[in-house]
Amino acid sequence: MKKFIFLICIFTLFLSGCSSISTFIDENLPKKNTTIPVALQEQIATKINPENELFAVGNSNIDKSGAIIAQAKANKHAKDLLKEQIKKEIKINFNTFMLNTDNYSKGIISPVLSDLTDYAVDVKGAWENDTSVYSLFAVDRDKITEVSKQVFTGYLGDVSGKLNSIKNKIGDMEINVPANSLDGNSNNNEVID
Repeated sequence: MKKFIFLICIFTLFLSGCSSISTFIDENLPKKNTTIPVALQEQIATKINPENELFAVGNSNIDKSGAIIAQAKANKHAKDLLKEQIKKEIKINFNTFMLNTDNYSKGIISPVLSDLTDYAVDVKGAWENDTSVYSLFAVDRDKITEVSKQVFTGYLGDVSGKLNSIKNKIGDMEINVPANSLDGNSNNNEVID
């Protein structure tokens, strides 16, 4: 019976591991986008380097408003998609920076994370066919890492400067405490009912 339970546990562990691996692969490998024509996907692949760049393709249908409005919608769509990828990349960077940091310090540092999503992204291409407009935006991963590091260290310097200022002000304070309040034999005979 113990062997049977052990085999079920091993099988369950193996099964959950396989599903985790497939989820990891699905999330991290580039997928063929069914809304983007294959010929366009091939052109996009020549314009970006997925190892060094984060990229996003936005698309919008050409409606009655025309191609100009559709292009603006496609640009916004691509930038929003790219912003989500940048947030993930920044989170990875910050988690790496804070590997050996205690929870209290992490609480002090974490508010700056949300400020790091506005990066200058580059337009790598725009395409149009009979029904849709497509926009490709990309940002260099090294740029994200460098700016993340600058903001992280700058924020830490700012926080430590403010804490040192408070420390110095407290150190310079003159505290006037009556001598009898420091004496352990003071006669406080107040009775509270």
